[in-house]
Amino acid sequence: MAQQAKWRKCPRCSAVLIHDNELPQDDCPECHHLQLPFESITAVGNYADSLGEAILTAKTHRGAATAWDLGQLLAENLPSTWQIDPIIVAVPMHWTRRVRRGMNSAEILAHSLAARQGWKRQKLIACHRRLAKQSELSFTARKNNVRGAFQIVGPVPADRPILLVDDILTTGSTLTEIARTLRKAGAQEIHVAVVARSAGTYADV
Repeated sequence: MAQQAKWRKCPRCSAVLIHDNELPQDDCPECHHLQLPFESITAVGNYADSLGEAILTAKTHRGAATAWDLGQLLAENLPSTWQIDPIIVAVPMHWTRRVRRGMNSAEILAHSLAARQGWKRQKLIACHRRLAKQSELSFTARKNNVRGAFQIVGPVPADRPILLVDDILTTGSTLTEIARTLRKAGAQEIHVAVVARSAGTYADV
């Protein structure tokens, strides 16, 4: 996994590049045509090989230790240019899925990252209805599945950036819906940190 941290990435969407050259975000083939609702996306690497295997392990009821280690790895890959420390927010899981799985790996990732950085972690948003598994849905169905699924449960700061934390970003449908909900509640600056980014296509906003 250490090798993946050295990959070149787009500064806006964190797409892993196939060459060693710097790439202005306006020229990124993955995101130049999209209006993403986030200021930036940080990912350790692509969802493949040992990194992908670790994420799958972290999702299991015995994967808490792995999830914590991945949170530490994600913290190491964050940019060091924060002018104001962000509020760390884990991508929420509906309580029924959490009961079945025994844990929410995103919460452990967020806890680990916040502990490593010394940043505040806060629950601002919750999933208030059961969702179909995003991994089993088509591109369009993913967007419809999460539409209106999240609600604000805490005061949203307008004067501090928010860092959303999750394990994997595929189309970005879930993170987009969460970001939209937070912005409606007053959030001014939203960033995303994920362990891995799939090679799929982003959902446009």
